[in-house]
Amino acid sequence: MSGKKVLVTGHKGMLGSSLIKNLGFKNIVGFEIDITDSDCVKIKISEENPDIVIHCAAYTNVDECEVNKDKAYAINAVGTQNLVNHCIDKDILFIYISSTGVYGEYKEGAYTEFDSTKPKSVHHKSKREGEKSVERHLSKYLILRTGWLFSDNLMQSKNFIQKIYLDAKNKNFLYSDDIQIGNPTYVLDLVKQIKILIKTKQYGIFNCVNEAENVSRYNYVNEIVKKFKLDCTVSIAPVGMFNRKAPVSTNESAINYKLNLLNINTMRTWDMALSACIEKVKKL
Repeated sequence: MSGKKVLVTGHKGMLGSSLIKNLGFKNIVGFEIDITDSDCVKIKISEENPDIVIHCAAYTNVDECEVNKDKAYAINAVGTQNLVNHCIDKDILFIYISSTGVYGEYKEGAYTEFDSTKPKSVHHKSKREGEKSVERHLSKYLILRTGWLFSDNLMQSKNFIQKIYLDAKNKNFLYSDDIQIGNPTYVLDLVKQIKILIKTKQYGIFNCVNEAENVSRYNYVNEIVKKFKLDCTVSIAPVGMFNRKAPVSTNESAINYKLNLLNINTMRTWDMALSACIEKVKKL
């Protein structure tokens, strides 16, 4: 594996930067171009000639996607299609980072990879379109559905634990929503799981999340505050307090069903992963 060349899009983001640092390949580089420009993508793929492309880049602001629909589809759907187009005739493993939000909202329990997708928001619809491009045109691919990512990198502006830490450090009281449930997931655990999927030559669609059962945003925020031992009270927000533009699903929870069936699931429980992450942050 060490001799392979890996190209990472979105390499400055939480997951992308962790992949660059922790995936364990000597020859791993970031993709620094506009993926909506097909010609630029073609040139970059030809110049780098990678063995593996890990596509992390995305327009991730769920509420903004509702307002900037064209931008969402241009980046998440067309940008992915551009990458796919220039990998079709090459022996490249294409790894697409997607979201558990593509399942939508039609069941109470955690979604498995064998459940159908019925995305509700523009963001998740555009991510699903990206998935379709990968599924329809490539044979050597991984589509990884993850969610609620957090990191020990305090320099990441979208790092949720950093945001909550700063809020709770400067306030005595916080509100958080207890309606939406999902899987808080440590990027370091996800990187390790990706490494195993590559090593064992797996292909197809996989849920890759830290294990969680009925974990709400409130549970997530409250646990962050407790683990940092901050003097701040977290209370359940009144209904309607956090109105959003996007019709997000209240159930984004998933289970790593296929990883479990294959006996290669290394994703910890979300609270164990969160503890490990925060302990690492404390030492920085």
